Amino acid sequence: MRTLTVKLYNSDDFGYLSDMINIAGIIYNTALTIIQDHYTETGKLLDKYELQKQLRGLRNVDENRHWRYVGSQAVQEITDRIYRAYRLFFTNREKGVKCSPPRRRKVKKYKSVTYKQSGYRFLTGGRISINGHIYRYWDSYDGLLERIKIKTVTIKRNILGEFFVYVTTDSPVTMRETRDGRGEVGMDFGLKMFLSLSDGSVIRSPEFFRQGVNEVRKANRALSRKVMGSNGYERALKALYRRHQDIANRRRDWFWKLSHELCSRYGVIAIEDLNIKGMARLWGRKVHDYAFSEFVEILEWCARKYETRVIRIGRYYPSSQTCSVCGHVWPSTKDLSVREWTCPKCGVYHDRDVNAAVNILAEAKRIMNRMEQAKDA
Repeated sequence: MRTLTVKLYNSDDFGYLSDMINIAGIIYNTALTIIQDHYTETGKLLDKYELQKQLRGLRNVDENRHWRYVGSQAVQEITDRIYRAYRLFFTNREKGVKCSPPRRRKVKKYKSVTYKQSGYRFLTGGRISINGHIYRYWDSYDGLLERIKIKTVTIKRNILGEFFVYVTTDSPVTMRETRDGRGEVGMDFGLKMFLSLSDGSVIRSPEFFRQGVNEVRKANRALSRKVMGSNGYERALKALYRRHQDIANRRRDWFWKLSHELCSRYGVIAIEDLNIKGMARLWGRKVHDYAFSEFVEILEWCARKYETRVIRIGRYYPSSQTCSVCGHVWPSTKDLSVREWTCPKCGVYHDRDVNAAVNILAEAKRIMNRMEQAKDA
């Protein structure tokens, strides 16, 4: 399953979409109230189909006629969303994991509505019809959304009042670009260098948050001086969100360009499976600024379209401690301050990160060989 995203052009008719999402938020809160009341009375979770039946009855009441702005399938998706959250809550509770059940939300903070088979239609010329209201979007997929089989369409708004359309599909998404070569590369993530490649080259991160941190601090200070709930507070909150959004957009744009470049150059890319949460506890803001997980997600997306194989290496593989020439393994974990080392067995001098990238590629080749042998067996 793949998700394609487009942004709607600004429109005077955005009020309809805002009203629709607000009403979806009201329905969500009403459904939660019904479930919670039933659980209080009986000690059991209300059956989903009984909940949908009650919501249909409420939908037909004259005072709730505005509920009809939201299609019946969208209402079903709201209930599906609630029950997925409850299943996760009960599963985690059985495992002893602390978590909270689904909670009511402020209507203005409710973000999205999802349609399945009906309620939308993609038109020619980069247009989409949502319940008969037509909006334009930037067609970066060259009319692909009009041709593919669509599973769901989600209309989502952010705090700035911008609207995005998320399309999920099982159809293959092809690209015009082709892979230039069939090279193989191993990549080691690091804190000093964003990526060290097995061919000896390195890629530095622009560290977008570090570049924009002063603007974020200024926006935070402006927000702290406002009275919560006032119009000035809302404007300052949006200004802060714009600063963060600008940083995230620039970082994501760089990730996409880098991923396209790597996938067009290599047929096999080997990476390590990182413990991002553990890294964030140790190094905090820099790890979040590098956003390794987001980059890997984008890289794997591009790889599917370029038919490039991305092989993940287990996080416990000692790539930094193993000599890429003779295979000697350092007996203990090296401190991160050690950036170069000489193998005590063969005497080869190593750059820590490049050596790790070479080992990651070698391990990926072993994994691919085992997979091929398993196929032939």
